[in-house]
Amino acid sequence: MKRRYLTALLLLVFTLTAYSQSKFAITYSVAFPTGETSELFPSTSWRGVDVDYSKLLNDNFGVGFSTGWRVFSDNLGYLTETAGTESVSGFRYNYLNSFPVFATGTYFFDTSGNFEPYASLGVGLVYNRLEQDVGLFTSKNTAWQFGLRPELGMDYQIGYQGVGIRAALRYQYVASGGDVPSLPFFSFNVGVVWKN
Repeated sequence: MKRRYLTALLLLVFTLTAYSQSKFAITYSVAFPTGETSELFPSTSWRGVDVDYSKLLNDNFGVGFSTGWRVFSDNLGYLTETAGTESVSGFRYNYLNSFPVFATGTYFFDTSGNFEPYASLGVGLVYNRLEQDVGLFTSKNTAWQFGLRPELGMDYQIGYQGVGIRAALRYQYVASGGDVPSLPFFSFNVGVVWKN
């Protein structure tokens, strides 16, 4: 089922890019937790992927969307948690699956050469699923939260049919919502970009 959705999404993106000047990128992402995220997940997340599309309105400015999937997980060791007169002991594991959906605006500083530095801002929603396991007990919380994502990056066109390499530094701010706290993080992305 997931394969069908992914195929349909890729066909839609490639169809859109065939009729306009645009950029499409798929990047691998390494995330570094900050704020409340680092309290739940002290370790770096090595599991992330992002998909970006930008329709160029002129040589320097484009609008589009960005989505992805990020996974944080950590083993916090054996601990005892007490609430009132009740105590629970066991190994604690935290898991976070984060799915951002952003509308983006991107400014490309110089499009005349092979190097194309850019700045981007994404605004939208982030679906977060936070799971905390202690021994045999599990707490699961999900929420759609407001998100903001500034980004600085560089595209390098390698010259073959508009194919290039993308490297970017992103900060994803996610406001607290429901029973899920604010979950900000930095990420470094590297991947492939297509320009037509």
